Amino acid sequence: MKKIIIALFAVALPMMMQAQSEGLIARKSYKGKADMSVYKAKGAIPEEAGKVVFKDVISAPGKGKEDIFNKVAQWANLRYAPNTMMGDDYRDANFFKNIEYATVKEADKQRGVIKCQGAEELVFSVKPLAKIFTQAFYLLDLNVSDGKVEFMLHTLSYNVDQGEGEFIRMSAEEWITDAECLNKKGELRRANGKFRVKTIDLVNELKKEISEAINK
Repeated sequence: MKKIIIALFAVALPMMMQAQSEGLIARKSYKGKADMSVYKAKGAIPEEAGKVVFKDVISAPGKGKEDIFNKVAQWANLRYAPNTMMGDDYRDANFFKNIEYATVKEADKQRGVIKCQGAEELVFSVKPLAKIFTQAFYLLDLNVSDGKVEFMLHTLSYNVDQGEGEFIRMSAEEWITDAECLNKKGELRRANGKFRVKTIDLVNELKKEISEAINK
């Protein structure tokens, strides 16, 4: 009997190791250690007058305002459709899962203004019996003019799991800033560090998608 058990274990061990390497039963983090410096950098979460505000200018050389607006509006209507999902794997950069509050609040071609309300799941990890995630809420203001889009993401908050199905709403200012998210050694705190990582990734992905949409 012992010989049979040993033989079965010898056969099963490579399969277990393969499953771990593929993340089937592994405890895996969202990012490897080598990737974390950008998230730990001071000022990675920008603040203005005590509020978290992400700003950038996305260039579209040679493109006119109307053309840019039409492309951004098309992108926004797809990206912020309520109760929609893109992709199958939360680790893909372009993955998102909107909840019912996601919407395009305003699209004024004459003024070149598009305002979106983000309401989506940010997934940290998926295990055989559990999905670890938060719901993120934010406003995205896009101002279009010849050759560019001004990007501003603000009024950001999260539903933070307290266990046993209870959540509390935490603003970005009290959850992912340098003061709240980095310890004395400059490392990410365990409880909220993953929120900071996913937020930075989200902002970068949105800017990338807009740039690709307007520079086709």
